[in-house]
Amino acid sequence: MGRNYGASRDARPKTLSEQVHETLSEMLLSGQLRPHDRISLRDLAEKLGVSMMPVREAVSRLAAGGALLVEPKRAVQVPLMSAEEFSDLTEMRVLTEAQAARLAAARATPEEIEGILALAERYEAILDTANGSPEAVAANKELHFALYRAAGSQMLMDVITMLWLKAGPIINYDIGARAAVAQEEEVSRSRGHHSRAHHRQLCAALRAHDPEAAARAVTEDIRVAADLILAYGAEQMEDSRRRILP
Repeated sequence: MGRNYGASRDARPKTLSEQVHETLSEMLLSGQLRPHDRISLRDLAEKLGVSMMPVREAVSRLAAGGALLVEPKRAVQVPLMSAEEFSDLTEMRVLTEAQAARLAAARATPEEIEGILALAERYEAILDTANGSPEAVAANKELHFALYRAAGSQMLMDVITMLWLKAGPIINYDIGARAAVAQEEEVSRSRGHHSRAHHRQLCAALRAHDPEAAARAVTEDIRVAADLILAYGAEQMEDSRRRILP
């Protein structure tokens, strides 16, 4: 049976503020919110169908961790990140996520491994049919988090989640970017997407229960994606006319 970390936390009913925090966190983790996106607290409350108070509380928690920026006049923004800050974030992700991959390769149950393999197949199928979509970004997140849960360390999971709250809005520029690429070139790039190879290496490492091979696969996945994101950050996006990274 797969481990269910956080079960004790969920033993009591969640407050409305906690529910809003979970919703906003998922929007950040899965790339539904993008760098420099801006929304008023009132609009956010209306969108979520709640009052202003739980929204304020949830936003304050996320702002304290640097995942959101609270502006004057009750506006919330997904902060931009400098190239230096993003590189620092990347190094922290490598340290924590590679370690989680090592632990998962050693500790994961057969059921957990099968679940991760199934998510890897689902991600590839989405890349084939829905390149540049929110579904691709979300599928990548689901795969990675299934792996990290299988590491069996709630503390490590908490740290990874904190880092992903900052990284999530930017990750979509690797998986889902449409940066002035011709349609046929975009499809070709998707089918040869670097993450395919790294995810396949990861799956092979999990089958073989090889911790170091799993760590290498995750490290390369993060580093290559970061290089591509930094390259996109130097370009202006056609739809927004703003820079991903200043």
